[in-house]
Amino acid sequence: MNSYSFLPWLRQGIATQIKQAPGTAPRASVEVKLRLDGKAVSGDGTLTLPAGRNVALYGPGDVIGVDERAVVRTEPRDSITNFDPNFLPFAEFYDEDFPWRYSPDVADPATGRLRPWLALVVLTEEEFTGAGPAPGRPLPFITVTDLNVLPPADQIGAWAHVHVNRTVTASEGETVSDDMTAVLPRLASVLAENPDLACSRVMCPRRLDPERSYHAFLVPAFETGRLAGLGLDPATSPGALQSSWAGYANRPESANLCYYRHWTFSTASIGDFEYLVRLLQPRPVDVRVGNRDMDVRAPGGGLPGIDDPALGGVLRLGGALKVPDEDLDPEERADALLHENWDQPYPHPFQRALAALINLADDYTRETPAAAHGSLAGAAGPPDPDPLVTPPLYGRWHALASRLLSKPDGTPITPDDDWVHELNLDPRFRVAAGIGARVVREHQEEFMNAAWQQLGDVLAGNRRIRAAQVAREVGHSFHANHLAPLRPATPGQLFALTAPLQSRVPSGGVDGLSDAPMTTITAALADSTVATTPLSPAMRRVTRPRSRLVRGLFEDPADRHELLVKINTGQVAAAPAKTAPPAVVTVDDLEGQLGPIFELVPGGEPRPGLLPDPIPDPVGSLATSSDFVISLPAENVHPTGGGTDSGEAVRFKQALHDAYAAFNVAQDAGFTPPRTPADLTGLGQAALAGLHPDRTVPRRALGGIALPERFLPPGGIIFVAGAQGDPDTTHPLTEVMAYPVIDLPMYRPLLDLSPDLFLPNVNLVPHNSITLLDTNRRFVESYLVGLNHEMAREMMWREFPTDQRGSVFRQFWDVRSVRSGPDEDPADRRERLYDIPAIDTWEPGSALGDHDNREPSATDVVLVIRGELLKKYPTAVIYAHRADWQRNPDGSIDRTRPRRLAVLTPAEETDPPRGKVRLPLYDAKVEPDIYFFGFDLTDEAVRGGDGTHPGDDPGWFFVIKERPGDPRFGLDIERDTPLRVWNDLSWPDVLTPATGPRFIRLDAQTPTLTLTRPGEAELADQYDEDRQLTWDRQINAADLAYILYQAPVLVAVHAREMLGDA
Repeated sequence: MNSYSFLPWLRQGIATQIKQAPGTAPRASVEVKLRLDGKAVSGDGTLTLPAGRNVALYGPGDVIGVDERAVVRTEPRDSITNFDPNFLPFAEFYDEDFPWRYSPDVADPATGRLRPWLALVVLTEEEFTGAGPAPGRPLPFITVTDLNVLPPADQIGAWAHVHVNRTVTASEGETVSDDMTAVLPRLASVLAENPDLACSRVMCPRRLDPERSYHAFLVPAFETGRLAGLGLDPATSPGALQSSWAGYANRPESANLCYYRHWTFSTASIGDFEYLVRLLQPRPVDVRVGNRDMDVRAPGGGLPGIDDPALGGVLRLGGALKVPDEDLDPEERADALLHENWDQPYPHPFQRALAALINLADDYTRETPAAAHGSLAGAAGPPDPDPLVTPPLYGRWHALASRLLSKPDGTPITPDDDWVHELNLDPRFRVAAGIGARVVREHQEEFMNAAWQQLGDVLAGNRRIRAAQVAREVGHSFHANHLAPLRPATPGQLFALTAPLQSRVPSGGVDGLSDAPMTTITAALADSTVATTPLSPAMRRVTRPRSRLVRGLFEDPADRHELLVKINTGQVAAAPAKTAPPAVVTVDDLEGQLGPIFELVPGGEPRPGLLPDPIPDPVGSLATSSDFVISLPAENVHPTGGGTDSGEAVRFKQALHDAYAAFNVAQDAGFTPPRTPADLTGLGQAALAGLHPDRTVPRRALGGIALPERFLPPGGIIFVAGAQGDPDTTHPLTEVMAYPVIDLPMYRPLLDLSPDLFLPNVNLVPHNSITLLDTNRRFVESYLVGLNHEMAREMMWREFPTDQRGSVFRQFWDVRSVRSGPDEDPADRRERLYDIPAIDTWEPGSALGDHDNREPSATDVVLVIRGELLKKYPTAVIYAHRADWQRNPDGSIDRTRPRRLAVLTPAEETDPPRGKVRLPLYDAKVEPDIYFFGFDLTDEAVRGGDGTHPGDDPGWFFVIKERPGDPRFGLDIERDTPLRVWNDLSWPDVLTPATGPRFIRLDAQTPTLTLTRPGEAELADQYDEDRQLTWDRQINAADLAYILYQAPVLVAVHAREMLGDA
């Protein structure tokens, strides 16, 4: 409440000057006083004449419409169908003075109320007729069947107020302030900061019935406004203050009531957030929830039954959740342990027989069915020459397993109790995997459609890879037969043949992996004596074998290939060496012309090598001359030395300096290093290596294929260049074995099969209860393995490119509501929230249930809520909050007082640390009203200690919080505690037999209500604020708004109350 302030009314402008009620006048008026001062025509006398008049102001009779933009919010919204009946309807206006802007009334000094010029009435469809415009009527109107269904006309001043989203009381920490001289400047400051921080509101005091349709009308509150809206003369009203629905003699069209705005809504069944959350009772869950009996006495298929008398012929088939072990009493715990260890000593005869039956699929690959059946003679009867359809070995491709318990030669497989064995040989988990397989079979079409859509261009990529395989083999033949023989025999022919490709072939080692400088063959030849011309397209054309030039120059056309070698060694030159033309000016010439000018300067010294030597700066060393001028040689000018350089000397020296610098730059830029012969042998070897098909074909083929990360080999690299023929460094050009990713929460199709498969005996979770369960990770993993196993079979059947080891399904729970981390990549978020790692990465020998992708070493605790609360308020905030002890003055734990929520610092409020607040990692729902929220917390952590030891952990609360939103006003449905704070005020407190059941009345029948001091420490501060207000007939609009404001509800339940150890 510190951020909200309420004012009972507000007037601005000339309306603040209304000092008295207008009586029978049709409008309010203000007195405007003037004083006329004049000077006598003769004499010094001054004349003063008082003058003034009453100025009538616009009133309700002058308003025949309200702009849609003036109303910024209605509660409830138009056409909504689930409004809580214990709340009050209202309309909000952007201008904070709007409800009183045209009111002709003055504030009542006894109550502090000022009647607004418009009011909100809410009617059922039976309480009026008509609703719409009519010809000749400025406003639409309704005909009210009984004016008594409208709120008390003399009390509407209590149902309009100003709302400010800041504290504007006279001093900080003050709850109620009557010092308007301090409040109004603070309000003006808030509005100057942001006009959106304040609004005005008009409410309707009617109590609504549940599951009922209503119409809300914004109507004129005064008779002049009603008459004007109906097209009648407002002057016929008995007075400006006459109510628009109070009777009087000769009232025209007495049942008709015009309106400015109209909307409809319906109420929901009884029960707001606070009411429904209080119905939830924390309790331990029934121990039968999470498992069901499974008859294993006659499994069929020639397998022996599990007939241990202690088990009674049944095993406990689990679901996705289970009762925490700590909730079981000693007898229940012993029974659970008996069923858990049903297979001791391991392996049980049933498991041996089942393993032998599963192993038949592998035996058939080595021997005839009749021979393979010999091992089953005792269980399956005499050997049958026909093969059997064997049960599947779930997870075989992911675990690379083809047998269970024993190898083909009969030696035991070690380990024989890992996840593959436990999943396939324990009926409880084999059934779970079978359910997963059934889900895939029932949804095979939609799953495969998704798979093909994700595959996208992988099929085209595979076709490209197959074409590349052919191209590489052809390339091997061409390279070996046509390129490789040329290097030692005729290197010139090799370079001529490969010239178009040399600009893309590295010369300094393949891909720069050697110590040689990184450059291309083209660049290496260009820097050598060969240069670029001998291998240019024009030169290759004129030196082709049957060209006229070749026939004229060479007796044997094959000798033309020696031309490149001779050019490289300098035996053949491309053109005569360049010579300097005789007219070029040299540095020596320039020095000879300029030197004498300075050598004859008195006191100076000759400066040989003036321009060629830049260090020290030759221009800076020249003698100074105060009368230096530039002249022609014939003018015979002789400047004198010494003094300060003349302006012309300064400019000349600067120009000389710049010319010398430019000359040096040009000389350096034009410098051509001497060319050296190229290493044709090394370059030829580089050309052969760089053009080998083991390098060129994979690079060309794979360069145009973009693969998703899951299709890449480990490390994410699909091509590493290396020496030709090296299988470790060249790509094998194998086709991509792709697998799709389906991120649907797979608990949903499990629920579709049966809620009892998801959570056996889920019907035993009581209505309006809140409790805790544990995840059954062995069931979840078995189910997901079954899904992926069957999907692998389906993809292979449909010729989908796969090695059957991909993990298509890794998401069991729904994680869509989990927030992403700051700047977290969507792919990283998905990977972080998967329920299991990729199955093919599970450690060999690991146990079933040890593969949680998020918290490998812990079992998640799951909050279970059953009731109408989340069904009606699905946006409620659910989270776990660290508990804290209340302590004695000496610091010891006070066990007589309940634990409290750990305090968050202001900085932690916006980003709570995980050590204090945990959000759900996933959620699920069983229709129609059971909700599950999983937390990365353990039973032990949330339970905490009992406070008997100083170091006991306080545990965790689970919090259900109403999502904060726009302000709402109303009362609780009922209360069963003393009235300690105004937020506990209920409808029975204000609606008594004397007041009637329809409206909150503020008259002689209104009860006076005060608060009782609470015993709970957490309510003490709120009580100290609330007790400054009293509910009585004189209450003003601001106090009424404060009392009726409905703060968001927060309920915290400690885990010990739900784990059977409260």
